Amino acid sequence: MSFIFKDKFWYYTINTVLSILIFFPILIILILSLKTTTEIRFENFFSQFTLNNFFSIWDLEIRTNKNTFKQSFFNSLVVTSGTVVLSLVINVLAGYAISLLKIPYKKFIFILLILPFLIPVYSIIIPLYILLYKINLNDSYLGLIIIYTIYVLPIGFFLMFNSFNSIPKSLREVAILNNSSEMQILFSIMLPLAIPGLITLIIFAIYVSWTDYLLAFIIMNSADMQMLNVTLSKIGFRSIYPYAGYVISYLPFMIIFILLQKFYFKSIISST
Repeated sequence: MSFIFKDKFWYYTINTVLSILIFFPILIILILSLKTTTEIRFENFFSQFTLNNFFSIWDLEIRTNKNTFKQSFFNSLVVTSGTVVLSLVINVLAGYAISLLKIPYKKFIFILLILPFLIPVYSIIIPLYILLYKINLNDSYLGLIIIYTIYVLPIGFFLMFNSFNSIPKSLREVAILNNSSEMQILFSIMLPLAIPGLITLIIFAIYVSWTDYLLAFIIMNSADMQMLNVTLSKIGFRSIYPYAGYVISYLPFMIIFILLQKFYFKSIISST
């Protein structure tokens, strides 16, 4: 019994320390977002909170540019939504086709879809920018959405391939005997059973497109097209606004992850 008690003691102690180390910076940023510039003093650090920063930052102009925090938030929302939708369409159809349908050169297509995972996207930024420039897609929502979708493709395809591959193939065979089309089988039978993989794909697509900085900084050149993370980096830390901006920026992603984490971990367990 003493060994069990010691094991549990160290388990909870280590987890408590790690939790404090992880959440302490988040707590400090949250507190700073509720303070004014004149109130950041040790004696007032845990008192005199205000929500004015969260309202003021929306119309804040960034370094004499025409861009505002509100416009950048909208830009990120458009790009993230487009990336999620396009990633879902491509990866769901590709994963279903490669895992369940009889198509020629299936192994070659599988390797071709996984291959981008071996190429770091940041190592080909310059060729990507030149390509987007030549087809007039630089400094546009569509250009950045396409880049992020390619970024998501290898992992997204592999997630959906594993999800569909883990479903008994007899379900599809019975549906075919009942004269169901492939689209009916996909949307009525397969997708409901592949929800954990689908949710994981959505979380990953949101993470890639919402938190990226370098690709957004290089591809989006004009002030009114800049993404949220780029705008936050230009506010500077001489004011208190960046902290409110960080909370507004990452709170939606954290809420989505907390709500969907059950499906996320279920997908990881089923993949292993």
